[in-house]
Amino acid sequence: MAMLALISTAANAAEPLPARSGAASTKTGKPSAAAKQKTAPAATPADAHVPAVVADPPVLHVGDEAPMFSALLHNPAEAGAASVDLSSLVGADASDDGSRVLLVTFFATWCGPCKRELPLLVQLASDYRSRGLRVISIAIDKNEADWPQIEMLVKDNHVAFPIAKDRYNLIARRWLGEKTALPSLFLVGRDGLIKLVKQGYTTGAEQFLRNEIDQALIAAAQQ
Repeated sequence: MAMLALISTAANAAEPLPARSGAASTKTGKPSAAAKQKTAPAATPADAHVPAVVADPPVLHVGDEAPMFSALLHNPAEAGAASVDLSSLVGADASDDGSRVLLVTFFATWCGPCKRELPLLVQLASDYRSRGLRVISIAIDKNEADWPQIEMLVKDNHVAFPIAKDRYNLIARRWLGEKTALPSLFLVGRDGLIKLVKQGYTTGAEQFLRNEIDQALIAAAQQ
């Protein structure tokens, strides 16, 4: 099975993207003398986790139905449940009567911007919960050896919203495609439709997310 290839945006990533392969060339197409003498730096462990690939166009767009999923959690104790089911929060069969807007985020332990964003997500989940915001984060880490880092992030940032396991990237493929940029997030309305798509944004989420959440909650209250 082909696995999902994900990249952090170069402008935001704590880990730099590896240089493109191939020596520099002169106008004739032949390698320059400098290129012949210069050796490429050895890849760091961080580089190995950030493939130099071009992101695909978004799979989902505003107005699309959000793909439903259920998954076990990395933080069952903190979230108060062993698993999460999207259909309990949005759509015709939603059982959470207080849910009005759902924020879905994707992250990985090798994505520096994703980790730096966690405190903001925790704050948003707290600030807007009484108005109907719910938050789910999808962890795409495939290697179980990296999972203790997720547990530490949960503990350090007091994350109480669900962090779903997507080891085989089955959820990520349906929401992000085969190749995309991180961080990535979506707002989903109570009706189950996508209200906002942000993939590989290069500015801090707080600059746009509070305004988008406010607008989505106001619209939900008017329905």
